[in-house]
Amino acid sequence: MPTLHINLTRIEHNTRIIAGLLGPLGIRLVGVTKACLGNERVAAAMMAGGAAALADSRLENVANLRRHLPEVDLELLRTPVAGQTPGPGVDLFFVSSVSQARALLGLGLPGPVRFCLMIETGDGREGVPVKQAPREAKQLASLEGAALAGLATNAACARPGAPLAEAMTAFADAVRSVTDAGVLFSAAGSLDPLSPCLCSVGGSGLLRLLLEADSGEQAVPGEQFPFGPATELRCGEAILLGRVPAGGPPALYLRDAYRDAFILEAPVLELFEKNGLPQALLGFGVQDVGHAPLMPLTEGISPAKITSDYFVVDCTPGAAASLRIGSSLSFLLPYYGLLAAMTSPFVEKRYAKE
Repeated sequence: MPTLHINLTRIEHNTRIIAGLLGPLGIRLVGVTKACLGNERVAAAMMAGGAAALADSRLENVANLRRHLPEVDLELLRTPVAGQTPGPGVDLFFVSSVSQARALLGLGLPGPVRFCLMIETGDGREGVPVKQAPREAKQLASLEGAALAGLATNAACARPGAPLAEAMTAFADAVRSVTDAGVLFSAAGSLDPLSPCLCSVGGSGLLRLLLEADSGEQAVPGEQFPFGPATELRCGEAILLGRVPAGGPPALYLRDAYRDAFILEAPVLELFEKNGLPQALLGFGVQDVGHAPLMPLTEGISPAKITSDYFVVDCTPGAAASLRIGSSLSFLLPYYGLLAAMTSPFVEKRYAKE
């Protein structure tokens, strides 16, 4: 069985780096746990590293976090689907419309129920269009039992190459138009007393606005942080993998952050020379890591092909000489590979602290 080795100390370290960048700017860090199935150990490491709250997209994950971390502020990023009833564990709901908020209020949740209105600023995913935001926000704020805490947006997820600065400019315009419309916010929880509302932006790709490339591989703080009115940043991938996701440019790696907080180790099931080249067959496949490109940690190993249950690597003669049936090879995972591995019941998870 493949094993996913999870280093909690390194997750805490990466969180501390990002929280340290945001804190002086009056922006709190919200750790996003959805790539780790809302795992309480990973979440606790994020909190220990300086995250101010946690966010997830699945009710089951939020419920797990609430059981293990009863005092932590929890945000639900995706509106529950039909038939799901949120428990008392959600502190803030992200919605895109008055209709979604009204449906949640109809479930009899103890009030007031706190909402953050999502605004679509170019990512092409969830959120009310910018022009409709003032009307939607005003109606949402007037709902009985509702507390409109603030506004939110998402960038560079559905459209990785979308211009980030333009998205943040659109969000700032939306915040301005909503506040100009006289919308009243409740329990904003903003770190900035001059901010009219909680302004939540995500995800990790937005750190590219704060970081400047250094030698093509590292990243250092920039002079400005053009997030407009942001009071919190929702971040998952940069915490977990130490990298800022690629949009159009290459990915950036956070200076002094760990890229190997998660390592996938898998056994060699077969070792033969095929087509004139040594090949090793490993015991995992698409069912466990999706089609994510993996990075071998052994020199002379290169991924060749993947099927539902097998992963094939080509080996140089030197690398093949050190392998035997039952020996293991290790890999770094990209974000979606990590998501798949954490979700797969066929991948053993082992947690460690340095």
